Amino acid sequence: KAMPPVEGQSASITWHFNTDLSRKPKMNEDGSVDFHQLETVNPVHEGDCLATLTPAILGKPGIDVTGRLLKPANVKQMVLKQEKNTCISEDGCHLISTVDGHVAMISGSVFVSNHYEIPANVDTSTGDINFDGSVSVRGNVITGFVVRAKGDIIVDGVVEGAELYAGGQIILKRGIQGMGRGKLIAEGNILSKFIENAEVSAGGYIETDAILHSRVSARGEVTASGKKGFIVGGEIHSGKGISVKTAGSTMGTTTLLEVGFD
Repeated sequence: KAMPPVEGQSASITWHFNTDLSRKPKMNEDGSVDFHQLETVNPVHEGDCLATLTPAILGKPGIDVTGRLLKPANVKQMVLKQEKNTCISEDGCHLISTVDGHVAMISGSVFVSNHYEIPANVDTSTGDINFDGSVSVRGNVITGFVVRAKGDIIVDGVVEGAELYAGGQIILKRGIQGMGRGKLIAEGNILSKFIENAEVSAGGYIETDAILHSRVSARGEVTASGKKGFIVGGEIHSGKGISVKTAGSTMGTTTLLEVGFD
């Protein structure tokens, strides 16, 4: 008489925030991005649970009719890793934020940062900004200044001929008028009302109403589908696809669109 083995269950981790940065924000009826409901931004508070570990359950061996041992299938073991601004519960099953701020999944690691808010412009009153977390600018980013953040950069005003570098996303609620020297470089997505005379590079997708005379590249999609939805001049490179209502110009402005390469 045989006794079949009892199979176990592999460990699993449930994340309590959005880890899918490819998920796009809500669109308004006119086709523009709703900046009030960006599901890609994950605010957290001190004491919030960021992840829950369900430990592995080991199986029990059985025997066949000759008395030989029947081993259950191997199960996958997992552990939660403590990152900066987080702690692990005593039972090892919960990852908890120790600060108020923003949480993101960057290169497989949980990144929790306190949020740095600039109430006015980035200009001579602030100097260049270099912050380990996420940065919010309530005003404009003035020509010649640099903002670097390991998390997200959100600008309520206009970015002029400035440089923005983000380990997460860049969100410009009014856009960039780069004057030929502006730069947006993000490891995640870039969302901007418009892009003009600037160099823009994203590790994710790029979403905007219009692109004018700029060098734009993205590993994901490049979408210009707001009220205007046009691309005029410059070079647009995308790893997945370009969506646009009008490309090029009756004035004969050279406009290059390239799709499908890294």
